[in-house]
Amino acid sequence: MQYVHHELTDAMIDHKQERQKDIERVLFSKHDRRVVVAGPGTGKSYLFQEVIKEAKKEGKTNFLAVTFIGKLSDALADELAGLAETVTLHGLARRIVLENCPKGWAYYPDIASIVEEDLAFKKIKKYQVGDDNYKERTKYYKSVGDDDVVHYALQTLKKNDKAIPRYDLILVDEFQDFNESEAQLIDLLSEKNKVLIVGDDDQALYEFKGSSPRYIREKFHPSNKLFEQHTLRFCSRCTPVIVEAFHSVVQKSGLSASRKGRINKEYLCYLPDKEEDGRLNPKILLSREIPPGEIPFRIHSELSAMLKGQKIKSVLIIGEGRSCKYSLVDIATRLKQVGFKNVDHRSLDTGQFSLKRPIIDGYKYISGGKNELLGWRILLGTMRAAERKKVVLETYDKPEAFMAHLAVDFKERHERNAGTLRKILTKTRSEISRIGNSTMGELMEQMIEARTEDRDLFVDQLVDENRNLARPLGNLEITVCNILGSKGLGADVVFLVGFDQGKLPMKDSVTDSETYQMLVALTRARKRMYLVNTIGRPVSKFLDFINPDCFQES
Repeated sequence: MQYVHHELTDAMIDHKQERQKDIERVLFSKHDRRVVVAGPGTGKSYLFQEVIKEAKKEGKTNFLAVTFIGKLSDALADELAGLAETVTLHGLARRIVLENCPKGWAYYPDIASIVEEDLAFKKIKKYQVGDDNYKERTKYYKSVGDDDVVHYALQTLKKNDKAIPRYDLILVDEFQDFNESEAQLIDLLSEKNKVLIVGDDDQALYEFKGSSPRYIREKFHPSNKLFEQHTLRFCSRCTPVIVEAFHSVVQKSGLSASRKGRINKEYLCYLPDKEEDGRLNPKILLSREIPPGEIPFRIHSELSAMLKGQKIKSVLIIGEGRSCKYSLVDIATRLKQVGFKNVDHRSLDTGQFSLKRPIIDGYKYISGGKNELLGWRILLGTMRAAERKKVVLETYDKPEAFMAHLAVDFKERHERNAGTLRKILTKTRSEISRIGNSTMGELMEQMIEARTEDRDLFVDQLVDENRNLARPLGNLEITVCNILGSKGLGADVVFLVGFDQGKLPMKDSVTDSETYQMLVALTRARKRMYLVNTIGRPVSKFLDFINPDCFQES
């Protein structure tokens, strides 16, 4: 495959025309159900904007955009600001359930854990969401949560199609990451709404949670006459070498169209006005045998050198989620110490607070006067297991008797803490410090102390450590996260750390899921990609899947 890095040629003009045709086929289609396969950087957000604008010309005004997880929903909301309401699928399911269930029900994300423990106390180990045993417990606590809200939304809409929300158009993003129930919910919505579904089976990252690319493959199959199939072929994010490496990994990993129904798709590089990026970054760079403690300093050095020859603003540092979890935290911390001002690693679990979130949720329920039974059941988590089991079994089918089985000192202590939380939620930080410790439970003291200490140390550290690093290097926007967290993101420079055999992939036999992760990691880069191998570990087998002329050692 030949790529041109100088002025526009007839071939590149053809690419421009073909890309516009891809978009117009979707825009001007009259089909009520459209599915679009869009690879990384092929312009799905732009497509959504254009589709909405075209529909507005016809007098349509009511649009809903649905995506898979909150971070992607936030990004999509920014892209579609003023054009469409944007929600996660679980947010939509939650709305459907709570608008149609009896008054007094609540949404508690972790209700499934409470149900599981209750059933275990009754020696019921085999159950599934929505069966009689599970349903009885959700009715008891009048609550739905993350694990069951889609199921209950489905049941609601199946029983009453008038409850299906109506929009002029529903746009669905990242459909390859939906599971069976979630896909069924979209199908129900499509019975009463026009829908445009977008996804890419090469970016399916959530199979470990039951999601599957099978559902987008079924909708995209030519035999499916309920949907009209479209493709966005032209990548305007990645340089030619990244696109070539993408195809090489797909081919050599065995992730082909003949296997498991993968969608055979074109994925072409087209960088109008950005040909210089391809010329300045003709190779993927491999760094071998790097000690973990040296990685932040190597990143500093590479970025400093790169800024002498080209303009960069954003950096993404990613790794396989489990094996690189702590090294990513360390890299982020050391980058701040080196002097970078804008290092975002908020998505990582650093264990900042000593007070567990469920306890706060319990206090909110009982202090707010809504669904107090659920609040007190959450607070049972502070009891020893034997005591908790006794309360649950004695009141298993008698919610009206629950409070009578709680010890007086237990109720008094938590009611006092709930009152303190109510005060905290209505006061500023300076006012919080004046709340007397005599009225504050031990757990609340820990929360306030941890928050104050962490915040002050962080501010002091940031001020002290970022005084001397020169701009623009010190001003680079750096995001550190795992590969799943990088979904939907793009950066001028990407460092894939932990490029080791035993991390990505974990074994000699590469799984489809690991290949999807590698493809997603590669295609985050707008300009340059670094593969960082750890000292003492063999280089990832994925290097064998990349054509040798696509990379060089740095």
